[in-house]
Amino acid sequence: MDERKIVDGIVIIDDHDPRQGVVFNFRTWVSIIKAIMVRYSEKNEYEAEKIIMDSWLVKRALEDYMAIVVRAHELDYHWAMILVHGERYWHRGISEIEPDDFWEWEAEYKRDHNLKQESFIFRHPPKNPPVTQHPC
Repeated sequence: MDERKIVDGIVIIDDHDPRQGVVFNFRTWVSIIKAIMVRYSEKNEYEAEKIIMDSWLVKRALEDYMAIVVRAHELDYHWAMILVHGERYWHRGISEIEPDDFWEWEAEYKRDHNLKQESFIFRHPPKNPPVTQHPC
């Protein structure tokens, strides 16, 4: 993945329903996952960078709308643990539950590193679209 493509504010529209879309804050998402690996998995910055940049999560992130949906479906902590420890890491004694300080740490990290608050901002069609009356 060309690192110049890892930016915030990428708009992806659903090919099947153009009323749906997402703003993908890609830089924020990658930065948080790297930071989680460093803080909670004892990886150094270089190792975390290499792991995430070589992963299918990043390499195929911009393929289409569903690629974004898949990435948004799990918490960043979960993705970091999968990248470091592999699938089903919880069966090897690694907790799938975020550490007690996680949410406070994440908010502070985002503030300190000028990251967006959300990695994914979805736009959905209205549940009850307005009814237009046509004059007879």
